[in-house]
Amino acid sequence: MSYLTGDSLLVRIRIAFGASIAADPATWSWTDVTEWWHVPDDVSVSWGRSSRAGQAEYSTLGLTLKNTDGRFTAYNPLSPYWPHVRRWTPIEFDIDLGDGAGWRNRFSGFVRKWPLTWPGRSEKMAVARIEAVGVLCRLGRGNPPAKSSLRRTIPATGTLAYWPAEDGPASGQAASAFPDHPPLTIVGVYEFAPIESWKNSQGYSVDYGTAGLVDVSGGATMTAAVPATVTVATATAWTVAVCADIPDTRATDLVLVEIATPGGTHSAWRLVVTTTARTQVHARNSAGTWVIVVDNSSLVLSMFSHNLAVWQSGGNIQVGFNWDSVSGYKGSGSVAGTLAGVAQVVVNPTASTAAVPTPMGHIAVWAGHSLTAVDLRDGPVVLALFGYGWSSIASGAAATGEPATERLARLAAEDGVPLAMAAADPGDEVMMGLQRPGTALDLYQGCEAADAGLLYEDGFGLGYLPRTARYNQPVALTIDAAAGELGTPFEPVDDDQMLRNKWTVERIDGSSAVAADEESIILQGEIEDSVTLNLASDHPLPDHAGWRLRLSTVQEPRYPAVTITLSSSRGLAAAWCACKSGSRVQVINPPEQNPPGTVDQLVVGATEVYRGRRSWRATMNVEPAAPWLVATASGPHRAAAAGSTLATDITAGAMSLSLTSTAAGGLWTTKASAFPLDLLIGGERVTVSAITGTSSPQAATVTARAVNGVSRSWQAGTPVQVWSPAVVPL
Repeated sequence: MSYLTGDSLLVRIRIAFGASIAADPATWSWTDVTEWWHVPDDVSVSWGRSSRAGQAEYSTLGLTLKNTDGRFTAYNPLSPYWPHVRRWTPIEFDIDLGDGAGWRNRFSGFVRKWPLTWPGRSEKMAVARIEAVGVLCRLGRGNPPAKSSLRRTIPATGTLAYWPAEDGPASGQAASAFPDHPPLTIVGVYEFAPIESWKNSQGYSVDYGTAGLVDVSGGATMTAAVPATVTVATATAWTVAVCADIPDTRATDLVLVEIATPGGTHSAWRLVVTTTARTQVHARNSAGTWVIVVDNSSLVLSMFSHNLAVWQSGGNIQVGFNWDSVSGYKGSGSVAGTLAGVAQVVVNPTASTAAVPTPMGHIAVWAGHSLTAVDLRDGPVVLALFGYGWSSIASGAAATGEPATERLARLAAEDGVPLAMAAADPGDEVMMGLQRPGTALDLYQGCEAADAGLLYEDGFGLGYLPRTARYNQPVALTIDAAAGELGTPFEPVDDDQMLRNKWTVERIDGSSAVAADEESIILQGEIEDSVTLNLASDHPLPDHAGWRLRLSTVQEPRYPAVTITLSSSRGLAAAWCACKSGSRVQVINPPEQNPPGTVDQLVVGATEVYRGRRSWRATMNVEPAAPWLVATASGPHRAAAAGSTLATDITAGAMSLSLTSTAAGGLWTTKASAFPLDLLIGGERVTVSAITGTSSPQAATVTARAVNGVSRSWQAGTPVQVWSPAVVPL
């Protein structure tokens, strides 16, 4: 027996008491608390988003647990789970249909509230109505600062100490990004300024991936003591980096950074750029003399992260430096001795001056020496420096745009958030512009908006359906209204809630484009909307405006809700459990009052209500599928001859048509391989077996009328379209 054949639904409720939500969910230890489920109270699960919501919404869970012994009372030392009955504890709600597929997760999230109530004020029965939320709510907590791309990327590489130096113009220090770490103190002449005010040493105006830096050209020196725990962790290997734009002319050698390592054979190390355009590494020996360990002709003058790595290898100390990790170390060498850990970091310790600004910042310390150990492979820090976007240079524009899907994956990885993403079409990726400072959710939503995909929660992580993966979705669930599978509410409406017949799309710091449906504006009045996107160039703006216009001018009823009662239509349960945000659902044989034909929708969210182990209802938030059914070169969809109409009147029984066409829209196809072809004439679906003629009007042979149940006469001038909703020309 199974739920599909009439048995009760199997339910499992698990809570991960004591789990750290920063850890991998696979490492959590789960406690099954299903036996304390208060079955008479409804379990409510919502997921996805509201119809036409502009951004992803967090999921929710409401369920009641029996709590007579106080086991689910927060701060109760008598609870067997004490002291772990606390907010933001992970919880899961699963069901088993008994069909052999095992447990199906319906909610994964975190307990946000542990209230205590007594139904009917009875002391013999106490329950806890738990409220839980999904990962998007956790990520959106508080008021986190907007971080630059470097401020996000560098800590994600496993730094032990880090000073961004993005402080405000009145700052007297460079604050640490780590709690309880000392700041970089500054002496001398210096200036903190937004990065927009800088030009690099070649005079180019460049947007870097940082909110600001500190100019040390006046001879400023920045110094910070490193916590003892970091000194211990770097005892046998360390890497130190500083982002700097080196002036191309210097009166004296520039010591980018000095690292003190007392206790080692060599007590300090320096990364030096000489006036002879060489990069060197110096070490201070026991006699207090600076010796050259590495002397290399490699030099980079533009803004980069300059990295110095030092590590113990037998009886020698190995040294290497680089400013990008693609080709390994630019220079390397070794010296006999024993290494010690990093105790102090000093930027520009010799107080060098320059005639042009010398911005520096993003000073970081790692344990380990190899590019792999500090996770600088493929240059993520180098890329972050340039914001993963456009670098506007005086001599031209260098487009280094990052695909929206790749940026989203990188951002999630930096935050340690699992991301399940369907494959995107690499030939149709949206290239994004410079990554501006923002919170995690701001940046995720910026990727979603640029790509027009669908972001949603997936377990304890996120899921993303790229725009190209949303095209031509297969039908995941078919609901037969005539068989009683359609529940209530199901109340289609024709209103202007979603209608937008004019769109303006702007690019951040760029141009704009406008798309409008003039016919709709004439008939219904102008309803305008706008959006600002982070794109790499102005070129795709018209496409973005046109696509949004397509989505918001669908000529069909709006369905506020589509409901199924799984307890009375159990055959739908397995298919429903497989549905996610973006899944395609069809209602066939709808009620007679509904416009004829199949109701074709995409699920963007839902609310499920469980009443005990038998009653189960799902109410879907949906949007039209029609705009997402696009023509492909080898696909089943067809494009209409735009502007086509009936050339003459036809009666309800007529089996031939005369079709006009326009010069702009072109003639209807006469290829035999294109038939049979279903057309929509007014509101009637007809099937034609052939179209003949080399000029307008063309003759069409009809093999079936009233395919969708509509049969009537139509006047000349009635629009003729293909039945497939696809209207994208091939």
